[in-house]
Amino acid sequence: MIDLAIPHSSSVADSRAPNPASAGPGASWRVRVVTMWLVLVIILLIATSQQIAAVRFNDPDDALRLMEVRDLLGGQGWFDLHQYRVAAPEGVPMHWSRLVDIPLAGMIAILRPLLGAPLAEMVTLITVPLLTLLAALMLVGRLTAKFFDTETVGIACLVMAVATPLILQMLPMRIDHHGWQIVLALAALNGLAARPTREGAVRGGLVIGLSLAALLAISIEGLPLTAVFLGVLALRGLTGRGFAGFAAASAALALSSAAIFLGTRGLGDLTTHCDQISPIHLALFCLVALGSGAIVAVAPRRWPVALAMLGATGAATLGLYLGVAPQCRGGAFVALDPMIHKYWYENIAEGMPFWHSPLPAAIEMIGVPLVGLFAIAVLWRHAKSAEERAWWFDHALVLAGALLIGAALARASATACGFAVMPTAALVVRYIVALRTVSPLRRVAGYLGILLLLMPPLPAIAWARLDALRTHSKTIAGVPTPSQCHYLVAARALNTLPPTDMFMPLDIGPDILVRTRERAVATGHHRGIAGMDDVMNAFLGTPDQAHAIITRRHATLIAVCPDTAEPGNYKFYAPNGFMAQLLRGKTPPWLERVDLAPGSNMLFWRVKG
Repeated sequence: MIDLAIPHSSSVADSRAPNPASAGPGASWRVRVVTMWLVLVIILLIATSQQIAAVRFNDPDDALRLMEVRDLLGGQGWFDLHQYRVAAPEGVPMHWSRLVDIPLAGMIAILRPLLGAPLAEMVTLITVPLLTLLAALMLVGRLTAKFFDTETVGIACLVMAVATPLILQMLPMRIDHHGWQIVLALAALNGLAARPTREGAVRGGLVIGLSLAALLAISIEGLPLTAVFLGVLALRGLTGRGFAGFAAASAALALSSAAIFLGTRGLGDLTTHCDQISPIHLALFCLVALGSGAIVAVAPRRWPVALAMLGATGAATLGLYLGVAPQCRGGAFVALDPMIHKYWYENIAEGMPFWHSPLPAAIEMIGVPLVGLFAIAVLWRHAKSAEERAWWFDHALVLAGALLIGAALARASATACGFAVMPTAALVVRYIVALRTVSPLRRVAGYLGILLLLMPPLPAIAWARLDALRTHSKTIAGVPTPSQCHYLVAARALNTLPPTDMFMPLDIGPDILVRTRERAVATGHHRGIAGMDDVMNAFLGTPDQAHAIITRRHATLIAVCPDTAEPGNYKFYAPNGFMAQLLRGKTPPWLERVDLAPGSNMLFWRVKG
């Protein structure tokens, strides 16, 4: 057995918390983080070079985000988040936040006079996600340096680099909001690690509240995580560590949310929305802030009184929410009709529980946070003080909460992986030091064990590759095959034609729109329900039904990328439907097949008449 006791070695951090010398200004951990980041930048640029050269976005949302930024720079109002080339002429209102647009628009605006618009956009598409990665690494490094040495900071950067659910959100071209959500969640975790004094608790609470307010403005999916942080802060108060942090976080959350709402949304839309922060949410945050402030003011000496006050605050908050916005009990996507939910939403693996994802991805979503929890258990066991044990307990609660959220919503697992990085790195350092004193054979076995800790899905990936070799398959189970459609080639052809309304599957719409002047009936964005309904009804229905819908939508061109998932789904659900017939080469009389963009691997039909 390998001894997991804390080794007395200068190469291993003294795990006393906090460690001001490590986290102070000019500390060497920053140099280590920047060095690791530069190495990662080189690796990621090489790994994504073909994607960058082809200007291929990681997700349709990235393409639509660039469209939103272009519209802003082109003069569209700051508070106007409509996409007017989707479901034209009315357009579709988006639930996104201008906070994410700011760094993108700012960098493009600065670089455009120097490089021209196309190159300025490309530099921004590459640079902003990598700067997001740097911010995340810095926050992980700062947190690690409070408890461990610089070597552990370097290992933490490595752990983060191999956490696939996390690193995928910060690749070049990944400009949507998910990377910033991770950064803001890590900032909140840093706030939780503030010094356990009253002043430290207040400062940490302010950081937590501000970070969570920005996170919620970007995505309301951060509400459960916000509840986890506030719950941990409230528990600190109940266990004798004071309610100052809870009150500061609640006040900062309420005030910052109101300020961000006014600054990015204005007063033009005060309707209750279930998919973004609305006035009802601001009222809830104010109610929690008032309740936490009352607890600090009363300063109950017995925990049952404090618990009763917390319960009253929680009950009032829940009652207000259910009373004013009962429709939001079903979540952010409650407005989706059954057809869209079945044929679109349930086919988006990142929006479903983790078990809907391919096996290797599902294992990593859960495995990385579980390793982090195991590491915390080891660190808690060997903690040198009650103060340190209390921190690891709090960290475990936040990580466990993030794990449960990520299990229910796959894309949220990236945050849980981020929370697991620091304890996992500390555990890896302990194992590495312990392995120095064992036999070479056991050392090799130990290093293999460390590899499995860092990359839990390795056995599943290896098995899938062996199975592919055994069956002579060109594809590997659980690994998606990249599409062979070349949207740049298609765009060059489309840009020689007058702009028109195009009828196409939801997921390719943004890739076409961002490269052309065309308009789309719908994209995969849930506020455009009417257009999404029409697209699905047409492709799942008969050719005659499709003709009626396409005519009503004034579309003159149909485009399909045949090797993407969405057309295959329509064919599966409706084997004799309009899409299935198109994929089989059966063209109805009212359509004309056109070879519009040779080499694009896309299919086009022109509507006659």
